[in-house]
Amino acid sequence: MTERILTFQAVNPDQTKQIEALGAEVVPFESLADASGITAIFGWSRKHGLNVLQDPHNDVKWIQTVSAGVDYLPLDYIKNHDIKLSNAIGVYSPAIAESTIGYLLYFLRGFNEAVKNQAGHFWQQPERNDLATLASQKVVIYGTGSIGQAIAELLNGFGNYPYGVNRSGRSMAGFAGTVAQKDDAGLITDADVIINAMPATPETDHYFNEDYFSQLNGVRIFVNVGRGTSVDEQALINGLRHKNVLNAALDVFNTEPLPKDSKLWELSNVLVTPHQTGFAVENTAPIFGFLVDNLTSLQETGELRRNVVDPGRGY
Repeated sequence: MTERILTFQAVNPDQTKQIEALGAEVVPFESLADASGITAIFGWSRKHGLNVLQDPHNDVKWIQTVSAGVDYLPLDYIKNHDIKLSNAIGVYSPAIAESTIGYLLYFLRGFNEAVKNQAGHFWQQPERNDLATLASQKVVIYGTGSIGQAIAELLNGFGNYPYGVNRSGRSMAGFAGTVAQKDDAGLITDADVIINAMPATPETDHYFNEDYFSQLNGVRIFVNVGRGTSVDEQALINGLRHKNVLNAALDVFNTEPLPKDSKLWELSNVLVTPHQTGFAVENTAPIFGFLVDNLTSLQETGELRRNVVDPGRGY
């Protein structure tokens, strides 16, 4: 059977030829109105994706996303209809890790205050005791998958060996130690930096809530580069106001774009970025490579080879 791949993610002419050389057909999104017989999807459209799956003229058996997270997909439908799913996990990790280091240096090295002072043409050196180095910080990373490991690797280069939190507590290279989520209380009470890199699952939904932030004692920086749904934003705001958390760097949110009336915009100790930490020009080629590898494997074995996702677990 010839695969007909609907491309919500644009592919260039050379990539189209590469897919056609494998005996598959590319159906550009622009041709969707006249398309039928779709068997695979590259990328996703929140507006049109589910309609493509439900269209009786199509028989979608595989979706290759261009994202690492898949929580925005109709996972129940995908699971119930035995649709194979693969993602782009690993591609974004280096860029997210570098962005995270940037967040930490922004606050630890006083660049946040320098930016404010420059806006007012105000020369004010910080107190030495207000600045710190990465090596001296106790860092706790939630999620020891691809993103968490990439962050840990860069931290190691600064002489910092973070602690990890994952589902099972299994040890991971690059971490000073790891604990299971249920055992994290002993780690966080004296943490300097807490980084969320967890995926969106029922277990991580609003994991960082009022009870969580009330356990903290002046954490210097809280970072979210995982999923917005894992953080109760009002609880974080309360934690910032009560000094449980002194600063926050946030790239993902419960609602995106972040609503204009969100209090997070107004807090001077919060750095907001618009879900950009994974962006890098270098991402495009490896993501297309996943599509080609999985298409080849699907044709040869009937199974996917790279980045297979369990829609029931969400990762």
